[in-house]
Amino acid sequence: MTQNATPIDFTIEFEREITELETAISTLKHRQADIELADRERVVLERQRNELKQKGTKQPQIAQELAQIRSRLEELDLIVESRLLNMWEPFWQAVRFGGLGIALGWFISTWGR
Repeated sequence: MTQNATPIDFTIEFEREITELETAISTLKHRQADIELADRERVVLERQRNELKQKGTKQPQIAQELAQIRSRLEELDLIVESRLLNMWEPFWQAVRFGGLGIALGWFISTWGR
């Protein structure tokens, strides 16, 4: 807060930050719900796939169903992975730039000797 800031400015800034935090929490809740839904669907599809494999893959109808299930499982894996990666993005940004800062500091300190 600057020297010229008034309590009203502080209140407005505080309310804006609370709104941003609520939006971030809502986004996280949606991501979690998407991941849980995809995970449940994946379990059901894997169960169906196992049942179809037990029946045998000789029949074209069963082989086609297995291919569709395999395709959908791959889609679900991508959804879950992308959501998880988005959740970890701030962490990896900190690791990347923190590591870069340490490497630059080490380079400058050894180069300056």
